[in-house]
Amino acid sequence: MIALTGLYLLVVSSVKVGDVAIGLVLAALVVAAGRRHRAASSSAGSTLRRLAGVPALIGGTLVDVVTGSAEVIRCCLRRPPDPGLVRLPTGPTSPSSFATWGIRLGITPNTVVVDVDEEHGELLVHVLDARDPDGVRAEQAAAYRSRQRRTFP
Repeated sequence: MIALTGLYLLVVSSVKVGDVAIGLVLAALVVAAGRRHRAASSSAGSTLRRLAGVPALIGGTLVDVVTGSAEVIRCCLRRPPDPGLVRLPTGPTSPSSFATWGIRLGITPNTVVVDVDEEHGELLVHVLDARDPDGVRAEQAAAYRSRQRRTFP
């Protein structure tokens, strides 16, 4: 719950008492919903494996925020960006994985999720540098595999 509250405070860029309270309430709701949603057939081993992936998910997302911020700074100081839209295929994923991927992309300053197509398993994302759409897709697929797949398959 603390990690979720911390992530919320990072997103709103505030540590005011009211924001901390809202973060705690939202985190409690997410945890309660997750417990209720978890299938009864879920084994303790798979839960522990998923929990073990949380540090990589949070740490990787923070790395994405820092590198995305650096890209925005570089674009502002050196070269004009070549923005554009890129379709990211997500493949067969669970709704929670799909939502987590969209949130991770939305947190980073160099990407904006424009559309979510669950039926076709795609995210339409606006990126600062769209000169190499295949490179963007490969980078995002690698980030999914290394940061998110273990926790939200």
